Amino acid sequence: MLAEVLFVFGLGVLAIAYSFRRSTLGLLAISLIGLSYWSGWTHRFTERDLSLVDSVSLQMPIVAAISFLPLAYRCRSQKLFGMSAIAICSSLLSNLGATLTKGSILPALLLILPAALLWAYDDTIWTVGQQRKLFQSIARRFAVVYLAGLFYWFSFYWTWIDYGWYSRIVEWRSLLSVGIFVAITIAQWIYLLIQAREWKSTMIGLMIVVSSIVQSWHLRIAPIPVFAPIVFNAMLGILAIVTVRDSLRTGERRAFWFGVILLIVQVLSRLLEYELSPAARAIVFGLLGGSAIASGLWFEFRIRRLLPAIAFQRVRPSSTS
Repeated sequence: MLAEVLFVFGLGVLAIAYSFRRSTLGLLAISLIGLSYWSGWTHRFTERDLSLVDSVSLQMPIVAAISFLPLAYRCRSQKLFGMSAIAICSSLLSNLGATLTKGSILPALLLILPAALLWAYDDTIWTVGQQRKLFQSIARRFAVVYLAGLFYWFSFYWTWIDYGWYSRIVEWRSLLSVGIFVAITIAQWIYLLIQAREWKSTMIGLMIVVSSIVQSWHLRIAPIPVFAPIVFNAMLGILAIVTVRDSLRTGERRAFWFGVILLIVQVLSRLLEYELSPAARAIVFGLLGGSAIASGLWFEFRIRRLLPAIAFQRVRPSSTS
């Protein structure tokens, strides 16, 4: 009952947000509908007789995309787009979780779907006459963060010791939205590869393919609990290094520290996962701390020198258009 009330109330707030073009009301509407979705999650995926709101919520990824994304463009709000992306991907993973069965490789293949969907997102596909890519950079940042979290989880050896999908919930009705987003993702990647051949997109695409192959091989062909963590550790390190490299070119502090912290956390995790002497751990801790401080100081010094050139590159396209 509470979930239905929150859902209806959220739709009302969403309608007002469209009328007045207020991003704050849009954020409130997403929060209310999100609370409605998660408060009724267990009931929705365990009961057979569902209400109208529950039936609609089974396809929440589609509902969220249709309801929230146009409002983000109408308000030109990056925060609203970010919340919309979180709502879509979290409900997509939720629908994926409802299809878990013992030994199934379907979730292993679709677990990478949010990253593939976000990285290939292009504003020009979903807007009429819109040439400026307002939200593509935000979508790609979310994709990198998601990949980093996924690769970090799979970089541990114990993750692969008893790696399998187990669940008592089998809700195939939610697969409709998953199938639609799989088709959208494939279409977006085809468009991306045709329109812009970027080496970073190729790298992300290869990482997605390798991740799916490794998981499928481990689940269906032969367990590879030693080889799989090595692969994901390598991809995590490459992702962090590329992030740091791009931050040096664009001067983004958040990207730089994200990459540095990712590398430090990866090394610390391997240090704590495997047995080493206290002296060796102390030395590594000291080296990591000193390296982080030195890299931060060097980055700030470099940015101050390159700041005029970076500002010129950002202003030049707008002045020539």
